[in-house]
Formats: sequence, C-alpha cells, structure tokens
Amino acid sequence: MSSQPIEVVFLGTGTSSSVPHIDCITAHAIPGSSERPPCRTCLSTIDGSADGKKNIRRNTSVVLRMPGKQGSVTVLIDCGKNFQAAALEWFPKFGLRRIDAVLITHAHADAVNGLDDLRAWTLSNRIQPYIDIYASQATYETIKIMFPYLVSKEFASGGGDIPQFVWHVCIDDATPFEINDTSIMVTPFLVHHGRLFTRAPSTKPAVPAPSIEALVAQITLEEEEVITPYMCFAFRIQEDIVYLSDCGAIPDDAWRSLLPASGRQLPVCILDCLHLRSHPSHFGLDQSIAAARKIGAKRTYLLGFSHDVAHDEYIRISEVIGGGEPPSNPTENELKGIEMIGEGDPIWIRPAHDGLRLQISSEQLVSDETYN
Repeated sequence: MSSQPIEVVFLGTGTSSSVPHIDCITAHAIPGSSERPPCRTCLSTIDGSADGKKNIRRNTSVVLRMPGKQGSVTVLIDCGKNFQAAALEWFPKFGLRRIDAVLITHAHADAVNGLDDLRAWTLSNRIQPYIDIYASQATYETIKIMFPYLVSKEFASGGGDIPQFVWHVCIDDATPFEINDTSIMVTPFLVHHGRLFTRAPSTKPAVPAPSIEALVAQITLEEEEVITPYMCFAFRIQEDIVYLSDCGAIPDDAWRSLLPASGRQLPVCILDCLHLRSHPSHFGLDQSIAAARKIGAKRTYLLGFSHDVAHDEYIRISEVIGGGEPPSNPTENELKGIEMIGEGDPIWIRPAHDGLRLQISSEQLVSDETYN
C-alpha cells in the first residue's frame, strides 16, 4: 500500500449562483439604492478579511490527488461556470497541473459549463494531449446538445481551438468502474436533485384553444400527477470518500453503494447543504445532519452553500453539533441552526471553504489546514 496520502482540495463550495451575489454587492454600492439590510456574507467577501475570503464560494467542485497503480492520479469532480477562476487560484497554490480524469455528476451549468476551459490543458498539448471525461449516458447526451463541438469536432467553428477529450460514457447507477487502469475504483449512485419540469412533446394534431373550464381541469389533473425526480450522481471513491454535492434526498437503494460493503468507516463525507431550511433540490441543515449521522464518517464537510449563512456562523453551529457549548452571543442564524440539530450522537462536521485542503493518511486518519 502506498504511503502517499489522499489529498482533497475544495475548488468551490457554493451553489450555482456562487457567492457573493451580484445583487447584494450592487445593492449598497449606490447610497439609497436599497432598503433591505446589508448582506453580511456577501459584503464580507470584499472587506479584505480572512473570514470574508472564506465566504467566497464558487461552483461546487473538488480535485483529488490519489495514489494509483503507476503513481499519483489527479481527479476533478465537476467543472462548472467558474472553474477557470478557481483553477487559476488553487492549482498553482497546491502544485496541481495535469488532470487525469474528470467525473461529472450531472449536466447542470454549475457542473459542466467550464468544460470548454479545459482547452487550456490540451490546446497544442500544452499540459497534456487529452483529458479523460467520465459521464453517464444521460449527461453525455445533454452535453452533445449544449456543446456539440466538445463531442464531435465537425461542429467546431472559428479557429477550431477546442479541448481534446476522451469520453468514457460508463457512469451507471451502482456500477463500480476503474479510472483508466489506475486501480482507483469509483462507485456511482443516484440521488434526488429536484424534479423534472419538462414533458415529452405532444404528437397530437393541433386543436382549438381549450375553454377556461378545460384549462382548470387540466391543471388539476397535472397537479395530481406523480412528480418525476431529477437524478444526479454521487460517488464513493474507494473506501475513503463519499461525495454528495447536489442532493435533496437519498433513495433507500442508494445506501448499498454509498456505504462500503466491508462495513469499514468512511474517513470523509462531503455533503450538500444549501441553506438552513430545506429546498426541493438540496439538503437543508437538518437533513445534512441526519444524513451525516447515518453515514457515520470520521469527518463530514458541508458544501454547496448559498449566501444566507456566513462561514463563521456555520462553524459555531457545527461545534454545537459536535457536542460543544452554544455561543454566548449567537446570531439569529446560529439560533435557528442550533434548533435544527435534533436528537442524535455528536458528530464531527464542519463547513468546507474554497481552497480548503484535507489529507487522508494511509492509516485513514484525516487532517486539514483549517480545522487541524
């Protein structure tokens, strides 16, 4: 067994819209332009403080550096709208360069819109000749529609400067796969991430516009229809990390893939948490805590945050989840968060932040550069 630790670098820990929000930053740039209270989280990102920097939250993404059969392997999970900005900041700091594989969780913009920026790696073989992309069939088909030139070069235009990919359309529910003959095994499984709002196009011939009564009857019928969940992939990497970045519910059958069959305790769980309150597409804090307790990892790191709660507030709430004393002068968010902890054993849980690096030793001991 290699003595090289597994490294996890959080490139982004925010929701699709990222933090800070443009509306919060601009609302108070012009005196008298807004009557709402200033956004503590967003405004802290421009005050130059260390705590404020931890509130800068780009699209959710991590990069793993792992020991493989032939040496170190670098794996990127998701490549969203502001991946390039994250890479420019964190790749040089942590000595990252080559990308051996990209795992895509789903085809939303905050997971795939940065794929075009990978041309910086492959154009004229500047870093490497191509990048291996791992996706499900559904994600691959959606990318073919969104970015056809990333799949078929004949759709390129202009100078034709596009990234070079080798597509592995192999991600399937509960079906483990190996990353490119590295001996690194990934077990994907499906979780709920909101709902599908589209319907199959009708093939019926055109008919006259319905009456008001008919429209009301149709709406009533549609409301009674079963909602189809939108499914997103989560990943267990070996028996070391479980990664659930976009999750509103974990189906019962997913637990067979989520937890190691050996029964061994996972060192690290990386888990979705959008707000304190629940959301149709993402866990709220109480759901995150319940899932973390059930998963039972040595350490759970939350990510996917909006701007409602600041980083330091999440820290104080998480300290109470771990059995610590409540803060002496809690904010309103901290009071609400502490009320949501619920019954259960204390667990180690903390908010991740952009640029946080953690390590898992060969003995599966976990440490990081913020919480030790």
